[in-house]
Amino acid sequence: MTTNIDLDEGTCSLDLLEAASGIFGLMLVQARAIVKEVATVTTTWRDTAKAVGARSAEINRMASAFEHDDFRQALAL
Repeated sequence: MTTNIDLDEGTCSLDLLEAASGIFGLMLVQARAIVKEVATVTTTWRDTAKAVGARSAEINRMASAFEHDDFRQALAL
């Protein structure tokens, strides 16, 4: 599943999100703070998935939505 960040580009990336932040009325520093907050909160996604009863196979299928280069870059902001 993906969600377009802007009207012209169908891929999702942290770089594109930063470039499009003004479209959403955010200064770059605000957008980065939100991205870091979301990334920080989602670091425990595996534990949360287990806690709500997701099986290992389901968790492994979800991993690519959370564990990728943009996520690591977001945590480093």
